[in-house]
Amino acid sequence: MAETAKRTLRLVEISIRRYASVRRPSLRSEGASLTGLLSRRYLVNSSMSHSPESRPHSPGLKSKLRVRFWGVRGSIPTPGARTTRFGGNTSCIEILGSSECVILDAGTGIRSLGAHLAGRARPLRAHILLSHTHWDHIQGFPLFAPIYEEGNEVFVYGPRALDKSLHDAVMFQMQYSYFPVRGVELKAKLVFRELDEEKFSISDIDLETRSMNHPIRVLAYRFARAGKVGVYTGDNEPYYDVLPSRPFRVETGIHRRSEFIQECNDRVTQFVKGCDLLIADSQYTDEEYRTKKGWGHSSTGQALQLALDAGAKRIALFHHEPTHADAEMAAIHRDAVRRARAMNPKLQVLTAREGMTVTV
Repeated sequence: MAETAKRTLRLVEISIRRYASVRRPSLRSEGASLTGLLSRRYLVNSSMSHSPESRPHSPGLKSKLRVRFWGVRGSIPTPGARTTRFGGNTSCIEILGSSECVILDAGTGIRSLGAHLAGRARPLRAHILLSHTHWDHIQGFPLFAPIYEEGNEVFVYGPRALDKSLHDAVMFQMQYSYFPVRGVELKAKLVFRELDEEKFSISDIDLETRSMNHPIRVLAYRFARAGKVGVYTGDNEPYYDVLPSRPFRVETGIHRRSEFIQECNDRVTQFVKGCDLLIADSQYTDEEYRTKKGWGHSSTGQALQLALDAGAKRIALFHHEPTHADAEMAAIHRDAVRRARAMNPKLQVLTAREGMTVTV
């Protein structure tokens, strides 16, 4: 990446050359590695009904910029009969059309994506762009099959966690107390790169990041190729005044409180401005948001307003509330389409489903 040398970013590299020497002793006598066992049982034999046709990533393929949804749910996975239409896996989106594999977030949906990528004839270079390190955005990483294959390179990008580096926050889950494989046992080469608000490129995709409003640091990603632009907000709630209205002056240290809040929201709008596809956190209905204010997520109405203010051509509602079953999701979609038509007839509304592929 040409701009890497221009920035003083912390790189953490894990490269295991002698995996056999750190196998778990209980498996040595059986002549099988734990990673191989996991691959056979959990990583490759995916039967998710929403999975697209099984087709390996083609490094030489040049096509239109597209996205494929592998996980669309927020907060916690919700498998079962009530979510078979829209899907129950947590956040994971694949960006298609580049010469390398680019992924947005590593929720449970990344397990099925890993199975989809398995069995290639050539090594894989995968780039995972994390919006943040909350559990529902990283919990699928230990079950991402490519990290168990020698010769693969997996680059993980994202903001630093509150009290941990990006590397430590992601890899903390890969210790025997929580998972049967430690990070040092992985066969792929892993590189972690902490991001701030910046611009960079992966292959022929140009990327830009912008901070969003959430209880911890969240980075949204703007991705562009051949004149087409997509934006993924990650988890985001519009900025608002956290201090209650008072009949007397409150000294806050910010004398232009309302103006400052508007400036923060304007920065988000500017970041989204003119995009072809906005993938937006819209976890709550407007009614639900009244009791969820401050939780770090947007309502459907807020997401639609962002798309309208930014002049986005299409919006994909994303990060669905785990309690919303298929019937309720379908009703939310119909209502969003109706409202969008009243706001701006040119704004197209999609509601993300697992397995859905959308051209940007």
